[in-house]
Amino acid sequence: MNNIAFSSWNGKVIDNRKGKASKATDIKIPAFPKGEKISAMMGWNGLVVKDGKADVLSLTLGYLREARKISCGECSVCMIGIDRLLDILKNIADGKGNAADLKEMQSIVKQVSANSKCSFGQSALFPVLDALKYYRADFLALVKGEKKIQKKDYAKAVTAPCMDACPAGLDIPGYIELIRNNKPLDSLDLIREKCVLPGVIGRVCTHPCEDACVRKDIDEPLAIRLLKRAVSDADLAEGGSALKSPASERDEKIAIIGAGPAGLAAAYNLRTMGYGVTLFESLPHAGGMASVGIPDYRLPADILDHEINLVRRTGVEIKLNAKVDSLSFKELKKEGYAAVFVAVGAHRGNMMGIEGEDEGYEGYVDGVDLLRDLNLGKKIEPRKKIVIVGGGNVALDCARSCARLGFKDVNILYRRSRVEMPASNEEIEGALEEGITITYLAVPVKILEKDRKVTGVECVKMKLGKPDESGRRRPIPVKGSEYTLKTNVVVAAIGQQPALPLSKGKEKIDVTTWGTIKIDPATFMTNVAGVFAGGDCVTGPATLIEALDMGNRVARSIDAFITGQDITEEISFADVDLKKQRGRGFVVNEPAKEVECMAVTKRLEGFDEVEGGLGPALAMEEAGRCLRCYRVVVWE
Repeated sequence: MNNIAFSSWNGKVIDNRKGKASKATDIKIPAFPKGEKISAMMGWNGLVVKDGKADVLSLTLGYLREARKISCGECSVCMIGIDRLLDILKNIADGKGNAADLKEMQSIVKQVSANSKCSFGQSALFPVLDALKYYRADFLALVKGEKKIQKKDYAKAVTAPCMDACPAGLDIPGYIELIRNNKPLDSLDLIREKCVLPGVIGRVCTHPCEDACVRKDIDEPLAIRLLKRAVSDADLAEGGSALKSPASERDEKIAIIGAGPAGLAAAYNLRTMGYGVTLFESLPHAGGMASVGIPDYRLPADILDHEINLVRRTGVEIKLNAKVDSLSFKELKKEGYAAVFVAVGAHRGNMMGIEGEDEGYEGYVDGVDLLRDLNLGKKIEPRKKIVIVGGGNVALDCARSCARLGFKDVNILYRRSRVEMPASNEEIEGALEEGITITYLAVPVKILEKDRKVTGVECVKMKLGKPDESGRRRPIPVKGSEYTLKTNVVVAAIGQQPALPLSKGKEKIDVTTWGTIKIDPATFMTNVAGVFAGGDCVTGPATLIEALDMGNRVARSIDAFITGQDITEEISFADVDLKKQRGRGFVVNEPAKEVECMAVTKRLEGFDEVEGGLGPALAMEEAGRCLRCYRVVVWE
């Protein structure tokens, strides 16, 4: 932010109020919606004033009011302190204050920061201290009656390092706090506001929130994913509570093509708004890749079925075995659908680009097809040796599933090192524990066969060069390093692409060179009016929580399209280090609570779930480790 009047962001003071012309290009503050002109902002990490005429008194009052909403009152220090600050400001504004009140305000801020038990209380009031120090003249003028606090409404945002890292923006400190206070059902309701599949996501989410957790730099990150699962499991054990029903019904109907996480999330959100919703699914089971792409040992089918049925019971119609390739947007609109959401998943595996893979040899299998066949109950005969090519979770799921099916020698080939491997660390460790071999820095170049049956693969060793566009070091073939690996089966698991529904003429949807659907990034609408798209068919293969988030956002966009409203852009914290705070009290080291996993000797006997969950008591203990790292920002 250039040409500012004043900034104390990150504790670095830049004061241009006396005519200086220094710039503040290194100030990393939240990104506000495009076109929104910011005159002043107050947040957990300081005060930024761009317009010298901005009313810092009013801004301080607005910030304290928002901070008060976050104060939980459990340690009482923060809540009492903010209440007292608000009372003092009111007294001063009413002409009942004096200069000594300003000293008391400074003392309160310091005492709250020093004695609060959570990260929010320790850091939230520092910008108030900055305002009192650097805009003292304004506060003195208020005391003398020479100034008044202007009545203003301020825009506001609340986040946390974990919330900002979560693709769906779940209120993670909020639902964890409810668990700590033994309110699991309230916690589940809060989770469901943005995550309609908590039992699923609580098992298979890649949990970027935990990588962003402040405790990660102190001892261990909170078990955020497992806490989400804990309240879902506790609810299911009691019979399973229903999802929220629409308060009123609307006349418009919405068609959704694809019943994966994106489609289910959109369906539920639209249904709560009162729309009639029909999901068209080509498979015999709803759930998308969550249903046919994740093995039961990671995600038991009954958990997914339960959460799909909850969505169905709100009034969402799900049509299975639908011929989505032949669905006409024009015909759907004739049938009364006011909008269409294309939410098909990435169910088609990528080709490896090696000799022999397109010859139809017996024993050459696509990883996505293998997992789909397995989840749909098709019998898969185990062979002696199998090679899986790839380094993502699909490759790991294929390998671990084949070990359970009875394949004796399971080998994963990955062209980079473990450092660059995109699969989750839990999956990699699980595979190694189960006796699966992972060969790094190797890539197949030719399928070997006899009588049109796979007998092996010719491979080349690799070395790592400079980072490529993905940020990972580029694999480079080692000259003269060719070798042969005998195997009965080769599984290609190097990525997927969406199988888009056919569209012709005026209905033809524009696609990118990557084979994904082009959309307006603000509205998610395609080039065809009233037709929206989201999930893997737009982003390419992504995580379940990312697909679910797009479903949430598309639902809001469809509602805005039908009602004639504008989409409201949200503040972004993408370039801000949310872990930074100018004060933190003492935190006792306390490792995360561990869950029991099935013994390795038992795992390969079937597809029973491997990972255990946190019981109610243990979940409350783990929730108690949360530092409540809320970050509040107000601006005008």
